[in-house]
Amino acid sequence: MQIIFPKLSTIAYADRIIKSCVDAQRSTKPLSFIFEKTTFIDPFAITIIAGTIQCCLHARDGAITYIPPEDKKLKDYLSQIGFNTFFHLNGRELHKDTTVELAQLTVLKPLYIEDLIILIDSKMRLSQGVKDSLKMSIQEILTNVFDHSRSDDGCFVCAQYYPVKKVIRLCVTDFGVGIRANLKKKYQISTDIEAIKKSVEVGVTSRPQSAGFGLTNIRNFIKVNEGTLTIVSGRGKVNFYTNKIESYNMSKGFEGTIVNLKINANKESFYFLRDEEEYIF
Repeated sequence: MQIIFPKLSTIAYADRIIKSCVDAQRSTKPLSFIFEKTTFIDPFAITIIAGTIQCCLHARDGAITYIPPEDKKLKDYLSQIGFNTFFHLNGRELHKDTTVELAQLTVLKPLYIEDLIILIDSKMRLSQGVKDSLKMSIQEILTNVFDHSRSDDGCFVCAQYYPVKKVIRLCVTDFGVGIRANLKKKYQISTDIEAIKKSVEVGVTSRPQSAGFGLTNIRNFIKVNEGTLTIVSGRGKVNFYTNKIESYNMSKGFEGTIVNLKINANKESFYFLRDEEEYIF
């Protein structure tokens, strides 16, 4: 079975990419992942494709074929960000000032989370309070994956800064049971979109103890930043913007959860918490 990825493999083509990855996981035929005509790929596509490869390797004895991009720049980039390691290929010469390499996490790794915060902070002006809040929020999102996704593969994470557009893209993808399956234990929820919207509300959690501020804090930061928080789970896809929310039904259900951030990295703005004292000279 040939899995052919689009020329621009980005979150803008989420439905097509997810459909391809779901089809690959459900297929019993030999698989070939083809990037031959792909010229651009973002963290959204990188994490879901890497995770799909890992899931397929666990589920089958046969080998998976990888056809790399003809575009040399993209081919080198995939090597640098660590994507090739999922095909057991060599490579990696990272650009630490613009990239946090692709990682498969099955436990919290503080140094990796610190690398994500360092990348964000290096492209923006963040107070210590905001940095701490983002760090705790990312930690909680990852902890939810490890505690409740019921996925043996953990999650797949990477981040990229795009200097021309001054944008940071960060994505966390897991292949677990999804948001709806977890939240319906405590809340009356009937659809995946409803579950996603519920997940960003203050204090909403599937845990018995108090928590549930990871996605809420991220959502609040994105509002101020005028970026985008996109969450995909099951058949639901929801984009959270500063002043609006857009919801979509996917053509195929994704068994897991994708949390994707688009952060505007503007050095002219300074971010601090309302109750935090900051002195700028």
